[in-house]
Amino acid sequence: MKFRIVLTGACAGALVLTGCGAGGGAKPASAGQPEAVAAVRAATATTVDAGSSRTRTTMTMSSGDRTVTLTGQGLFDYRRRVGTVSLDVPKDSGLTGPLQEVVTPEALYMKNATPGVPADKWVRIEVRGLADGNLISGGSADPTTSFEILRGVNDDVVLAGTEKLGADDVRKYTGTLDIRKAHDLTPENQRAPLAAALKSFASPTIPFEVLLDAQGRLRKVQEEFNLASGGSGGKAERTAKVVSAAELYDFGVPVQVQPPRPDELYVADGAATPPAGAPASPAASPSASGSASPTASPTRKR
Repeated sequence: MKFRIVLTGACAGALVLTGCGAGGGAKPASAGQPEAVAAVRAATATTVDAGSSRTRTTMTMSSGDRTVTLTGQGLFDYRRRVGTVSLDVPKDSGLTGPLQEVVTPEALYMKNATPGVPADKWVRIEVRGLADGNLISGGSADPTTSFEILRGVNDDVVLAGTEKLGADDVRKYTGTLDIRKAHDLTPENQRAPLAAALKSFASPTIPFEVLLDAQGRLRKVQEEFNLASGGSGGKAERTAKVVSAAELYDFGVPVQVQPPRPDELYVADGAATPPAGAPASPAASPSASGSASPTASPTRKR
């Protein structure tokens, strides 16, 4: 079994495992509770209306006997869709410490993401065009990606009970969602990430569970993906199981986040330095699969 850390979407430490075992997507249950479906569908807007929160995130990828987990803590403004996160990475990742990220709607800025990049420089990666639509990778760093696809919940959602989350009483809902349905219900100018995800996942059906508080806000979102990692002719021969979870707390916290200045960005030798106020070209260009290995030999730096 092999694995490597790659730069993929909002989670620059997203995991790619090779030698994955065969697998498939879960199938939705046959019936649900209408009031439960309505509660989950309304939770996204209610949470965004809360403005901001702190987050604790976890992403676990498993294949065969290999499991790798990333954990992080962040701060997000859900109206502006900006935030920051610090991710702990596995000891054998080749990175020297926590991975720092600044999340914006257009790009991800990452520090300590790639061996060989100066410690004081940030790497910029465009969000658009990522092969997974930023759903798996973003789930461990940007919780708004988990919110968006909840518009695609199926009618099998049920209230699974109540429990404590810290000092709060929360309601637990379980069910499945459909990326294709989420795609069709998303405004046309925002569909590109979901269209990309539909081509990359082994199944458009995603099991999930959410915890909602008394105000109807999302307190925890957990989604399970089957990520296609091989195959030909449009058929996935291998999958890896990915469980992405985000816990939200301290709603309304002030969020002061600014993307790095152009002079703080890593620029490969031969690339033009972006003018002040202009978007920078990606310092580490994703491959056709939407990832770039940080262990690749870097070119000479400025």
